[in-house]
This record gives sequence, C-alpha cells and structure tokens, in this order.
Amino acid sequence: MENEKIKWQKLLQYGIRYGGGSFLLVFIIEALNRKSLVGGVTYMLQRPSLFVFNSLIIMLTLSIALFFKREIFVYCVVCAVWLIFGIVNFVILSFRVTPFSAVDITMLESAISVSGHYLTFLNFAMIGLAAVLILVLMICLYRKAPRHSHLTQKKLLSAGIIVALIVFALFFIRRNSNSVQALETNYTNISEAYENYGFVYCFTNSIIDTGIAEPEDYSPESVDAVLEELPEAKWKGKTKPNIIFLQLESFFDISELKPLEVSTDAIPNFHALQEKYSGGLLTVPTVGAGTVNTEFEVLSGMSQKDFGASEYPYKTILRSTPAESICYDLKKLGYQSHCVHNNEGTFYGRNIVYKNLGFDTFTSMEFMNGLEDNPNGWKKDRILVGEILDALDSTKGPDFTLGITVQSHGKYAGFAVEKGAPIQVKKAPEGLEDSYRYYVNQLYEVDQMIGDLVAALEKRKEKTVLVLYGDHLPSLDIQKADLNDSNLYQTQYVVWDNMGFEKEERNLAAYQLYPEVLNRLGIHEGNITKYHQNTQWGTKSYHENLRTLEYDMLYGEQYAYKGKLPYEETDLKMGTKPLTLKDVKENERGYLVEGTGFTPYAHLYFQGDELSVEWVDETHIQILEELQYEPEKKEEAEEDEQKEEEQEEETEKKEIPNAFLLQIQSDGGTVLGESEVLRWEDTSLHK
Repeated sequence: MENEKIKWQKLLQYGIRYGGGSFLLVFIIEALNRKSLVGGVTYMLQRPSLFVFNSLIIMLTLSIALFFKREIFVYCVVCAVWLIFGIVNFVILSFRVTPFSAVDITMLESAISVSGHYLTFLNFAMIGLAAVLILVLMICLYRKAPRHSHLTQKKLLSAGIIVALIVFALFFIRRNSNSVQALETNYTNISEAYENYGFVYCFTNSIIDTGIAEPEDYSPESVDAVLEELPEAKWKGKTKPNIIFLQLESFFDISELKPLEVSTDAIPNFHALQEKYSGGLLTVPTVGAGTVNTEFEVLSGMSQKDFGASEYPYKTILRSTPAESICYDLKKLGYQSHCVHNNEGTFYGRNIVYKNLGFDTFTSMEFMNGLEDNPNGWKKDRILVGEILDALDSTKGPDFTLGITVQSHGKYAGFAVEKGAPIQVKKAPEGLEDSYRYYVNQLYEVDQMIGDLVAALEKRKEKTVLVLYGDHLPSLDIQKADLNDSNLYQTQYVVWDNMGFEKEERNLAAYQLYPEVLNRLGIHEGNITKYHQNTQWGTKSYHENLRTLEYDMLYGEQYAYKGKLPYEETDLKMGTKPLTLKDVKENERGYLVEGTGFTPYAHLYFQGDELSVEWVDETHIQILEELQYEPEKKEEAEEDEQKEEEQEEETEKKEIPNAFLLQIQSDGGTVLGESEVLRWEDTSLHK
C-alpha cells in the first residue's frame, strides 16, 4: 500500500513538473508575445486547443530530460531556453513588428552589428549581467541538482512511452481540432500568425520549415508546360539605358497616415515625381523590418512567401546557390551590375550573397569617404548620390545599379530634434510624438537626397531609368486602421526616366517590379522575367507556376535549364575604385603611405603585423609607430624571392617579408578588400 502511494506521488510530481511546467511556460511566453498578462490569459481562454497544442510542443522538448541521469538539470536548461526565447521575442517586438524566429539566430552577427542603434550601455550591461547570472545558476544547478545513479531499462522504456504519447496527442489534436487544423505553414502575415497560432508553434515551425516545398506534379513535363507558353527572349529596345533601383529604408508616403499631421510636406521631391512619372503601390513581404526580403523579391522576381516561414533566402539558399536575377538577365545584354549601400558590407551577408545574384561590384560604407552619422548613428544618405555616379562612371557600357539607403532606419525614440527642424509635427499617435518628429525629419533628408540624385542624373544626359521604392513601413506601431488607401504591407514606388515614357499607374508586388520595368524597356531575358511579363497576374495558376520555376531553379533538377544551372558565382569586387599602395615616405610625423582607395576602414600591415595608423584622406595614411626593418643579405633575399614566386598562390600576402599590405575591413574584422603588397625595396624608404 505504501509503495502504491509513493508510486502515485511520483506520477503526480511528474505530471506537475512536465504538464504544469509546460502550461506555465506557454502562458508566460504568450503574455510576453502580447506584452500583457491579460493577453496571456485571454489567449488561454479563447484558444484552448491552440494553447494545449503549444504546451504539448514544449512538453515534448522537456521530455528529453527523461533520458538523462541529470534529469532536473536538463529539464531546467530546456525551460531556460524557452524562457529566453520568449524574452528575446518580447525585446524584438519592442523594436520591430516581425516576431523572433529561428532565422534570427543565424543572423546573430548582423543583429550584433546594429544593436548599438537600439540598445543603450545600460541595456548591454543588464544583458551581460543576466548572462553571467544564468551561467552561475546553471553551474550551481549542475553541481547541486539530484541525479539518477543509473538509467534502468524500465525507466528508458517509460520515457519512450511518454514521448510517444505526447507525439500521439499532438497528432490527435491536429487532426480533430478545427482551430489547430487551421494552422498554416506559409504565413501571409507573420505577426498575425504568431498572435493566432502561438509563439511556440510558429517558432518551432520556423526551424523545420525552410526552402520551397516540392510541387506535387513536379516533373520535366510540368516545367516545360510553364515554359512553352513563354516567347523567346529578343531585345526589342532602341537603346540600353542605365537602370538604377533605389531601395529606400522604411520610406513611405506619410500623408497616408491618418493620425499624423505635419507642418509641411516631408517628401516634396518624391511627391513631385509621383505627379509626373509612373508609379503606384508596392506590396512588400515584410513590415517594420526584414529589408532584405523585399530586396530579394525585387532582384530575383521570386516570392519570399514561397519559402519557409519567416525565412530569409539571403541566409539560406543564396549563400551557396546562384539564382536568376535582374543582374544575370542584364549581363546577357552587356550590362555591369553594382550595389551601393551606406551600411556594413557584411550585413545580411550581402558580401557573399551578391556573388550569387550576379553583382560585379559592391560599394559598402567601408569603401566610402565623407560618411556622416545621423543622431541614431546610421549613415546619412546624401553620400549615395556621388557613390551612385561613381558606379555609373566605373564602366563604359550600360549599368544596373542598386542603391540601398539606411538613414531613416529605426529605432526612432529617444532622439532630440532641433526646434527649427524643417518638419514640425502637429499631430501624432499618443506617446509617439517624439518618435514621429525624429522619423519625419530623417525622411525629409532622404527626400532631399532623392532630389539631388535626380538633378545629377538629369545633368549627365545619359539615357537613364531610376526606380524609387520603399522597402517596408517603419516600426512605429502602425495599424491597418491608421492608413488611408493602403495596407501594412504596401509602400509606394515611382519610376523616373529621361526617355519620354508615358505615365502609368499600376500597383505591383515587389517581385513584379523589375520585370515590369524591363518590359517597358523591351528587355525580356530570363525565365522568371518572361514569366511575369507574359502571364496574367493574380490567378491561382500564376502563383503555382511561379513556385514551380523557383523550386526547379533552386532546389530541383533544373529542368528549365536542361539540367545545368547557367548562372555562376561572380567575382564580386568590393568598391569601384582601385585599392593600391604606391609608396611609403618619411615625414615629420614618421611615415606617410601613398596610394588610392584609402578609407577610415583601412588597416595597414607590415611583415604580417598590423600598424597603428591614422587615415588622412583617400590617397594618404599616416603611420604612427616606428618601423622595424632588418635588411636581408643579398643571397638570402634572392633565395626568399625565388621561394615566394614558387609559393605565391599558396602564401598569404601578410606572410610576405618586408612588405606592406593594406586591407579594408568591416567593424567585425571581416576582410572585404586588399591591395597588392608593396615591398620595402620598392618604396622611398629603401632609396
């Protein structure tokens, strides 16, 4: 009898630990997801099946602990991980609209690089303290928590049965509950999905759901059926103009915002272009954040929604696989492709991904001089005008240039705006007055850059098409009801040209933008391009066939290309100006380096060791320390030179003795570009 009582007590303890613990975790996580304890209670009461379903997912992960001798320790670690995920989601939702997903973990480097724009020193200190505290608690728990002396066969069997029952319960509820059956794998609105289906399910789904699902009827015949409807690619234009796409960070027409009233037009240049040139609404795949998913759609003509939940193709398939893009299509007509972006070159892995999208050059902020910071530390966009012109001047033929702005990026709270600022806010949503005051004045400066760029392009008198579009709405807690004639996933675009195109108003999805522009230019290269140009938009077959082409190219057998993808990784050059070392001379401060392409992100090495330097200008760098040079004997020098010639391809440039090397590096230390070495013997120091 006593043994029976102990047995039931243990079962009760396990029920409370695993069942009750799972329910409590889901409640806390959902309260954080909704930034409200009441919201957590409401979700539990209004969506009980979904609440239980999310709890079972957590219970399944907690049940891993049953297979370990240190069961309590493993249980606590899993609980801590879920709690951390819930807290991270809460923090992220305080800065952007898109919730936390698994792909954010893969973007940790990018997140760290921008964290200074969102978090204060106190925030960093609190995070560090919390991390240390968690680590100390885990170490103490590991030492003090009880452990099983050994795992019996009976216990392992019982654990296996429990896991099997949880899995069965998940499938049973999924099959028999109407609300759970409604769970989607591809979300049209990620934020709403997290709110409706729960953080745990959506986050878990973002781990396992990546890429494009294979179409049910995928075969050579199904791909041929799509392609046979497309005409041959024949260029029908009279001239090959320069084509510029300018992606505007968090840019949209604020006159569409009902709760906002300003003293004067914040974007007069953009509005003037809208009055005279073609444009319309642009449906983008994200809101508040996720710039590169809009960028991906615009460059590739593919729909990001066909990929996994919350997926960033820049962080998955495009890291290793080339894909058809506007760059590759235009390359067939002799175009060179450039990107100009006044932010870090490694952000979102662009320095890698652009090789697989067909870019020839990428000028990131590390290759720019004259950068200015706005109050939030983002680089001001006015520098892009000159950089875009430099990109156009860097080749003799026609160019495609993607410009990406960053100045109007969030966050928006906590930055003072001068009393005499150009745009005064008369009315704004309660509690967001300061944020809107800062945002609209940043928007005004971006618009001034647009005016300067158009004026500069008009002076060049080269045939040019300039496409301006917003990547997504700003993270300012905008609701659908706040907008006049658009939704949260719509920005505006306008197409300026000096070729006399007739004005047209047409609403587009981001993945339809470049095919539409190229169609007006008589350019029909590429399967994705021709598909958009020759298919009726909005139909069910339109989206299904597009997904078939996307899958075939990136994940399938490449039937559309006779089994071999015709796109190869480009030899991406960082910057359009040469990075060279010409000479090193003595001066009153020590040594002065002469060359080209120098920026504040330059790092100088001598004999493999980094030197302390001061950037002077584009052609000069001052060395701030004494150089230690020991001349070699003639015989040794000749011998070393012969060895270096034999091993030139295998030896890093830093290892070459008695030689200077210049590298352009990101703040994180990634080498983005480097010069050829300059030997001591070839400088004025030797002479």
